[in-house]
Amino acid sequence: MELKTVALNDLHQNLGAKMVPFAGYNMPVRYSSDIEEHKTVREAVGIFDVSHMGEFLITGPKALDLI
Repeated sequence: MELKTVALNDLHQNLGAKMVPFAGYNMPVRYSSDIEEHKTVREAVGIFDVSHMGEFLITGPKALDLI
């Protein structure tokens, strides 16, 4: 079975993330050490790619207003 990829897959790979199979997706799990990543999130900014967690389809005449 071929793994699905998250929306930011290319960026994760270009930034050197360690990628592993998880729930049918090729997922990034680590860029550096736990301590370095923790400090980055606390002192700068951290991003969690949630694109593998589901999709919402919003349709109708006021769909754009809703989001």
